[in-house]
Amino acid sequence: MKDSTASKPRAIWLITGGAMQRPAAERIKKRGYALIMSDGSAECALRSMADEFLHVDIFDIPKNIAAADELKNRYDIRAVFTAASDCHETVAHVARHLGLPGIDPEISRICRYKYETRALYSKAGIPQPKFMTAKTHEEALAALRGIGTPVALKATNNAGSRGFARIDTEKDLTPEAFAHAIKNGTTGVAIVEELLIPIEGEIAEQSVETLWYDGKMYWLSWTDRMFRNDMRFFPKFDAQVYENLPWAVEIGHLNPAVHSIETTAAVQRMAEQAGRALGMDRQKGGHIMKHDIMLTAKGPYILESTPRLSGGWDSGGSTPARGADFTDGAIEMALGTPLTAEVFYTYFVYKYPQSYVAMLSEIPKDPKDCIGRRFAFDAGRDPNEAVTNAFKKVAAKDFIV
Repeated sequence: MKDSTASKPRAIWLITGGAMQRPAAERIKKRGYALIMSDGSAECALRSMADEFLHVDIFDIPKNIAAADELKNRYDIRAVFTAASDCHETVAHVARHLGLPGIDPEISRICRYKYETRALYSKAGIPQPKFMTAKTHEEALAALRGIGTPVALKATNNAGSRGFARIDTEKDLTPEAFAHAIKNGTTGVAIVEELLIPIEGEIAEQSVETLWYDGKMYWLSWTDRMFRNDMRFFPKFDAQVYENLPWAVEIGHLNPAVHSIETTAAVQRMAEQAGRALGMDRQKGGHIMKHDIMLTAKGPYILESTPRLSGGWDSGGSTPARGADFTDGAIEMALGTPLTAEVFYTYFVYKYPQSYVAMLSEIPKDPKDCIGRRFAFDAGRDPNEAVTNAFKKVAAKDFIV
């Protein structure tokens, strides 16, 4: 029988077409694949790069699956992919529907809803903050009284600090703050959780990227996530421009993270324990698992886990600047490429391990979350030099895009 795919153009489907997906779009095109792109915005940043554009909500799983049934008649779709976007549950379902390599949609669903991740990790003995969910302002107040202040008020399934509020007293938990959290999720539920207290004397928040292949975890990278108070660790840098930001607005990151061997080992153990709790040790093929971490006096905590590459121009910016290409490597995994030593060292190992790269941002006036930032990065021989060099580019408005 004649192969029905022979006359169809080979394609990779990229779900989400924002600016941070540019590295993925470029690599797909460079490989010679047709680029299928779907996004909920008809004016998304990368629409002009697409060979086929679908104006569909990236979180609408049924509509994306319906689109897949139509697209497969015209394209030989080899992979479904995303990076730096929280549509990973859609990616998982579409890949499974098409019979392509992908993570178990159940794992992706648990990661999408923060309260489900919290419950799973708590059951597995992984330290988690005390938390409760609330559908009404009254329920949120009851949760606050049960947990005790301070707490964090969060949306259930969003990124970029959307819907976040720090609640220090009961008066801070206003109907408006609660409505803001609900509005920035899709479940009609908000999370009230114990506010973790960052460790003193070092940058407390990190982003960790791991690769799981045939049930085994490979540690790839971790970066220090920098907020207003963290700028004190860079004495050679004049941080006045960031002094009055809300404390939860992320300024940028430093790649690699700078911590003790003991702290690094503890985070690695926790990342592997979390992956096993999710079921990553039972997955075939290659899959990225990212964790956002906070270091506290009680040890490291996982803030959230996501089966995708990081945002904030981490995997797409500072990692390539240090000589690795996680984006291209993750595309290889989405295509079902075996993880040989050559593949691992080509894509997932830093060629310049001694260099530091800082990513800093210009932040809009009066920000409420991390949306709307513009980024610039530069390298240095030490963290101070990298941060200073990066801010020179911010000041010169020499942004990535």
